[in-house]
Amino acid sequence: MRVCAVFDLDGTIIDNSSENVFFKEMLKRGVLPFGNLVSWGTYLIRTTNLRRAKANKVYLRGLDFQYVCDIAKFCVDEYLINHISPRVYDLIKWHRDNGHMVFILSGSLKILVSFFGEQLEVDQAIGNTLEVKDGKICGQLTGTNLYAENKATVVQKLAEQHNLDLNRSYAYGNHHSDHYKLQLFGNPVAVNPDRGLRRISLANNWQIEMFHENST
Repeated sequence: MRVCAVFDLDGTIIDNSSENVFFKEMLKRGVLPFGNLVSWGTYLIRTTNLRRAKANKVYLRGLDFQYVCDIAKFCVDEYLINHISPRVYDLIKWHRDNGHMVFILSGSLKILVSFFGEQLEVDQAIGNTLEVKDGKICGQLTGTNLYAENKATVVQKLAEQHNLDLNRSYAYGNHHSDHYKLQLFGNPVAVNPDRGLRRISLANNWQIEMFHENST
């Protein structure tokens, strides 16, 4: 059986939210239809379900998918690549040198996550997938929303597909919702953990690392 390393993206590989940077760039360019923004904002105000809120991409509805992908690549190249922690490069090299498979598993949009996968040369970069019809974005996700226990489900599927030994494998995450994923691994690492994940990590004697000096 093989050993793997699974990295979260936002707050772990980088010290930022890739999707927030992407959203701000779309606003800056003025390409988000006003009606979409009103619908999205209204939904965020009314919902109390964080999971559903993260899955709602109505602000992108009707936009050309390839055009949006081009903006995503611009955001990664111009704003985000330089935010990858040097520690991440060192760890991926170490995992590679030891024959481990390397994955990125993120709740951010796949159109962003995929470019980090190329930069870091991982085996697979997994992110939330936008529903697209006739080249236009529908405004919602297709497939599983990669949040909390859904990430753990994806890890279990990866383990089956690639014959992975999770007891000897490594996982890196920063958010308290990542504990569903981290607890599956023999070597869980909390990276610049938020308060909830720090508490869980200390209670379970999980390793804590600070990849980003100015994060908490």
